[in-house]
Amino acid sequence: MKKMSILLLLLLAACSQQAIDDPSPQPEPTPTEEQPSTEEPTETTETAIELHDYFMPNQSTASFLGEGNEYATYTLSTQHLYENYIGTLEDNGGTVMQRIYRVEEARIVKIFEQAEAYDADFPALSELESMPELEIYLALPFEVGHEFNGWTITETEATLETPYQNFSDVLVMEQEGSDGSLTQKYFAKGFGEVKRVFQMPGGEGEQFEVTSTLQSVE
Repeated sequence: MKKMSILLLLLLAACSQQAIDDPSPQPEPTPTEEQPSTEEPTETTETAIELHDYFMPNQSTASFLGEGNEYATYTLSTQHLYENYIGTLEDNGGTVMQRIYRVEEARIVKIFEQAEAYDADFPALSELESMPELEIYLALPFEVGHEFNGWTITETEATLETPYQNFSDVLVMEQEGSDGSLTQKYFAKGFGEVKRVFQMPGGEGEQFEVTSTLQSVE
């Protein structure tokens, strides 16, 4: 009986060793196919600024309420003459000022200005194309600190209350004069200039201020 037990133990040990030395084959893992990246491209293109939007609508007449000076109140008639040419007539009761602007890719330039334009006609396209630049009226980029023609952009997201309506995302730029004066212009998309301010320091700490603010558009 003792011998039988020993033989049984030896047999079990041999079987166990065989299982260790010769393990059952395991199935190989199935290779996974690499999936193409589905990462969304990063949006880097900024919405282009259309400089034509910084004028009043074509064939419109806007009225501005003036304070501080009798000539601060005026009407502004706007005509979109050709694709890249805008003409305006500003009548403040004392004179009529005619101006013509050319819209370029990154700026607006004034190419014509004349007072006493009571019976003004606008030139033909061929004549406009030959007119030299007088000064830069507005220029990209619309960023705080950007300077051009003596003007500095001070705000790009200002809010402004006017008798016509309240505006947001208003562009504000200012120019300092050698006499200590300060001129500010406010621009709103779809309307152009909606307010202008002129400040001049006076005696005894007083300040003289003239404003013209958009009141109506027809």
